[in-house]
Amino acid sequence: MTRQNECKRCGTCCEKGGPALHTQDLPLIEKGVLSFEKFITIRKGELIHDPVSNSIEPVKTEFLKIRGIKDSWTCIFYDKTRNGCTIYDHRPLACKILKCWDTDDILGLAGRDLLSRLDIVKKGNPLRERLIEHEELFPCPDLKTISRTISRSSKKTVKKLERIINKDLAYRIRAIDEFNLSVSQELFYFGRPLFQLLTHLGFTARETSSGIKLRFPQAPSSSAK
Repeated sequence: MTRQNECKRCGTCCEKGGPALHTQDLPLIEKGVLSFEKFITIRKGELIHDPVSNSIEPVKTEFLKIRGIKDSWTCIFYDKTRNGCTIYDHRPLACKILKCWDTDDILGLAGRDLLSRLDIVKKGNPLRERLIEHEELFPCPDLKTISRTISRSSKKTVKKLERIINKDLAYRIRAIDEFNLSVSQELFYFGRPLFQLLTHLGFTARETSSGIKLRFPQAPSSSAK
């Protein structure tokens, strides 16, 4: 059997998700090849697949990654019609060194020299202070503990989470209105809303006249209006 030593252009890597961004990718941002609207912020504490340990773990430090197409993680720059990258000549570092047949280089890069929002949102930008304030007011909750105890979460715990996610949403709405942000810009500046992170754990979120209500099938649900 011939050993693989080059890309087969199958698109599998691109469909699994866009790359994380590293300090070496700053020139792509400065030149306008990559814009904020193409990023999504993965905040400290979010649960992701750790390629090194091959397990789901909380993120130890914030990083940015290329967002996906619609509701998928498929890289926004992936053109499925030709199984190719639309910015191939200007692709991020992680894409340049990725070899599906030999993962040593990409695993060696994992977690190193990652870009964060504050690396590219410079001082003087009023949204810099807003994202710092948002992070202080609404840090990512301990999702790993929640995932372990979710089946026996009390009604009081669920209500506490509801209060937090509704305050998070209210903060975002004020910022969206004040700065006329698009959805893509919101996901960059503030990351994914807390209720979305909780739905990945099995919660369902329902919008009511009094705000978002959470329910977990095996846990007592809060009363909905």
